[in-house]
Amino acid sequence: MVHKAKYQTMFIAFRFEEDSRDDHIEMEIKHGEDDHIEMEIKHAENLKISLSDSNDSSETDQKPLDGRKLASLIDGTSGDYRKKLSAHLLFIFHFEVISVQIGRKIENVDDLFLWSIRKQFDSVGIMTQQEITPEYLQLVLNTAKAKEYYLDFKMDDLNFKYQLKDCESLDASGSIQWLDMDGILQRNPQMKHIHLEELPGKHINDLLKQWINGQVTDLENLEFFNRRGYRDHVILDGIGTMKTKLKEDQAIRIFMYWTNDGRKVDIQRKIDGKFATVHVNRLGCYVHMWHESELSKI
Repeated sequence: MVHKAKYQTMFIAFRFEEDSRDDHIEMEIKHGEDDHIEMEIKHAENLKISLSDSNDSSETDQKPLDGRKLASLIDGTSGDYRKKLSAHLLFIFHFEVISVQIGRKIENVDDLFLWSIRKQFDSVGIMTQQEITPEYLQLVLNTAKAKEYYLDFKMDDLNFKYQLKDCESLDASGSIQWLDMDGILQRNPQMKHIHLEELPGKHINDLLKQWINGQVTDLENLEFFNRRGYRDHVILDGIGTMKTKLKEDQAIRIFMYWTNDGRKVDIQRKIDGKFATVHVNRLGCYVHMWHESELSKI
């Protein structure tokens, strides 16, 4: 692995799986026989390093490297080998993307050894079928900061609200009532993408009004999915709309879930006159914010 340090390390992901026996580090490295080879034709290699104390992994597709053995090769004091190995990898390699994915509710806070090594990530994911508590969600989101969040879990508490801050991309499904939507764009001025499932239409309406009246300029697109569909008059209530400039062939390229039977309108920001196209159909609601370079092509 030290030999490969001269190669381009694309990403490292720390994965805490549903079954703790499958906890591992995943790395992608691009390399070729000649350092001058263009990266597009260099080979990509994925490495998996086990972070489990058990040799009885449920994985069958790829046998991971033994993290405990690798850690024993690293100089330094003994202790939690997972912490020692992870800190060494983050020090030796320069990764373009560093992420952490949590696939279960971790009962013992000490198992989140990663937090004592690094607190800033490119992406953080909590994706589990287990129900989690507000306290656990706060522990993860308050400790691990990221540009992107991928959140899919169940939470029964209907009163808890969390104010997410300094996020650029948010993808949330399962239970999302915990997410405080009031002023979310003001708290996240660099927000570019939002993907939410089962968000009530009145909250989408409020989010569009935040964009129309606010200072956020980086927002690029919004996607909302609802099993029962959305009512366009709820989403667009109190918002001035215009006939969209988009032709059907253009709309199909921009909106993945475009349908002819849905409603499509343009809306405009007050502060700078920027346009956005809103499309509401039986599958959900989709919004694309236009940049000047795109408008010239319509």
